[in-house]
Amino acid sequence: MGNLDKMTGQKKPLRRAGHNRSRLMLAGVILLIASVSTPTSRAFSVTNPNQRLETTAANYLAARQAVYFRDIGASAAFYLNALNSDRDNAKLLQQAFYTQFQLGHIDAAATLASEFELQNLTIRFAREPATAQAILQKDWDAVLVLADSIAENLDAQPMAAVIKSWAFAAKGRGAAGLSHLMKIGKTTNASGQIMPAMYTIQAARLAEHIGDKAEMRLHAETLFARRDLSSQAMLQLASLYARNNELDKMDQMIHRLPLGFNHKLVRSQLISQQKPPTISSHIADGIIDASLIDRQSQDGTALNARLGLALYLDDANDSARFLLAQALQEMEQPLAAIAKLDAIDETSIWGQPSLLLRSDLERRNDMEGAISQMKAAVAKDQENALLQQELGNLYRMASQFDKARDAYLVAIDLGFVSGDLYRNLAICYEQLEQDELAETSFKAALKENPDDPFTLNYLGYWWADDGRNLDEAIKLIEKAVRLRPRSGFFVDSLGWVHFKLRNYDLAVAFLEQATILEPMDAVITGHLGDAYWEAGRHREARFKWQYALSIATKDDLKAEFTAKLNP
Repeated sequence: MGNLDKMTGQKKPLRRAGHNRSRLMLAGVILLIASVSTPTSRAFSVTNPNQRLETTAANYLAARQAVYFRDIGASAAFYLNALNSDRDNAKLLQQAFYTQFQLGHIDAAATLASEFELQNLTIRFAREPATAQAILQKDWDAVLVLADSIAENLDAQPMAAVIKSWAFAAKGRGAAGLSHLMKIGKTTNASGQIMPAMYTIQAARLAEHIGDKAEMRLHAETLFARRDLSSQAMLQLASLYARNNELDKMDQMIHRLPLGFNHKLVRSQLISQQKPPTISSHIADGIIDASLIDRQSQDGTALNARLGLALYLDDANDSARFLLAQALQEMEQPLAAIAKLDAIDETSIWGQPSLLLRSDLERRNDMEGAISQMKAAVAKDQENALLQQELGNLYRMASQFDKARDAYLVAIDLGFVSGDLYRNLAICYEQLEQDELAETSFKAALKENPDDPFTLNYLGYWWADDGRNLDEAIKLIEKAVRLRPRSGFFVDSLGWVHFKLRNYDLAVAFLEQATILEPMDAVITGHLGDAYWEAGRHREARFKWQYALSIATKDDLKAEFTAKLNP
C-alpha cells in the first residue's frame, strides 16, 4: 500500500481514444504515498459463510479459499465454524484470531486470544486486543503490563511505547511517560537515521496533556521545522496549535497539507474544537502513526488490525477509516472500502479525501455514477477548484472531452493552476481537434512542470504521429524516457518518432525494448511490426501483426492489423 501523503497521483497512461496513438495519464487525487491501481474485485462464490459446512475440513478449506480471494469476512466466518467443531485445534484457533483481529472485531479477538494461554501458545498480536479493552476500562496497571508484553515483538515496539507512555500519564506520571517515549524513540535513530516523527508528535501531545507548555512547544517546533511529515502528523500538529491558540502556526501547517484536503474546512474544524482529545483518542492516533512507520514492510494483517484497534479506541477517528478504506482497496475489496468511506461525514476533515477516493473506486465499475456523485459535490461547493478539476478528470476518462474541457476551464478561472491541469486540458483540446489551443495548453503545462514525463511524451508523440516538429518531438520524448526509462509506452514513443524519421534500425531497437516492457499492448506490438516491415524484415513483421491482432481488443485495431495481413 502507499501512503497517506500522495494526495495527487498518476496512473498508467492510456491510448488516446480513436487515434491508436499517444498515451494518456489518468490524473486523479489519490491519497497514498505511492500511487496504486485498484483491480476489479473478484467474485467469491463458495458456500454462504453463514451456513456451517458439514465437516471441519470443509470449513477450513473454504476459509483458505476465501483468503485466496481476499474475502477476510467470509474467511473469518468459516474459521469460526471450523473451530466450533474442533476447539482444541491450535491452527484453527490462531487463524480464527487473526481474521477476527484483522476485521476489527476486537472483543471477539480478545476472547479467542484468552484461549492461547490455556494451550500454552505464543501468538503474534495476542496481547493487543486485551490491551485495547483495558484502555477503555481505564485499567492502567493492566495496560502497563500488557504494553511490556507487546514490546517483546520488535515490530510492535513503537505502538507499545505510545501505549505505555499514555498509561503512565493516566496514572499521574506524565514525566515518566515522556521519558519513556523519547527513550524508545531515540533508540530508532542510533544508526544516524532521523527519529520517526510519531515519537515527537506524541511527546508534544503528552506534554500538552500534563500542562508542560514549554516541553510541548519544544517538540512542536522540532516538528514544525521538518518537511517530511505525513498528513496524519501535520493534522495532529495543526490541531495542537489550534488548541493552544497559535493560529498562525496552525495556518502554516494547514497550507502544507496536500491539495486533496479542503483547507478551508480543515481550518474551520480545528478552530471549533470543543475539548482536547481523551487519552484513548491520543493512543488511537499514536497507534495509527506507529502503523505508518515503514508500512511497506508490514503485511496487511498488521496494518489492518492496528487500524481496527485505533477505531475500537476512538470510533470518531476518520483517519483510521480512510486508511482502512485504502487497505481494502488494495485487497480488491472495493465495496468494503466504500462502506468504510460511507461512515465518514462530508463535513469531516477527511470528508473531501473520502469523496476523492470513493470517486476513484466507483468510476472503475460505474463511471456515470462517479460523475453524478462528483457533480453533486461540485453543486454544493461551486467555488472548490479541486473538485472542478476532478469532475473534469472523470469526464475526460469517460471520453466526454467537451465537458471535461469546460470543467477544467472553470477550475482555472477559480485560480487552480498546475501542470497536470494544463496537460489534461490540452488533451481535451487535442481530442476535440482544437490543435492550436492544445499546443498552447501543452506548453503551459511544461512551463509549470518542465520535467513532467507524461506531458513530454504526449506532446512529442502527437507531433511525431502527425509527422511534424519531428526534431523537437524527439527531444521531448528522449527526456520523457530518461525520466521514466521503464515505461514501455514512452520507449514506444521514442521508437515511433524514429520510425517517422525513417531511422528504421533505431526504431526497431526501441520498439523491441518497448514490447518487452509492455508485451500485451497491441499498438506497441503493431508498431514493431511496422518497423520490421520497413527494415525489410517482412516475415517478422507479419508475425508481429498477427500477434497484435490476437491481443487487440478494439475493433478499429483489429481491422487495421487484418488489413496489413491481407493487403
